[in-house]
Amino acid sequence: MVIDTHALYWWLDGFPRLSKAAEEIFEQAPAADASLFVSPVTFWELADKERRGRFASRRPLREWPDLLAKIPWIEVVDTDSVIWLAAAGFEWAHRDPADRIIAATALTRGVPVLTKDRVFHLEGCPVEAVW
Repeated sequence: MVIDTHALYWWLDGFPRLSKAAEEIFEQAPAADASLFVSPVTFWELADKERRGRFASRRPLREWPDLLAKIPWIEVVDTDSVIWLAAAGFEWAHRDPADRIIAATALTRGVPVLTKDRVFHLEGCPVEAVW
């Protein structure tokens, strides 16, 4: 499962905004023998929001990649040309580049996206969404 930006933020910073299903996914992941994936575009999205004053983490954002690297059941997925081309080729009305990269990452991994974002739950989204 690919973790959308807000879900990762809420989980890492301990905000009680996760759904019950999302909480269970994070709780069960260590024993489930399945990886949760993070797209590097998540770091870009958060850094951009931080720069505009729309995001503030309890821990410095620059520490997140190293923190996630220490969690064996989370993998930060390289955004390669396959993912970029998949994101560009979607017949999806949603134009947000970060969301398109997150969706393409999920598509190439064959997994759903963990997200509250309603555009992922609407008809026409190229991947399954869980919340």
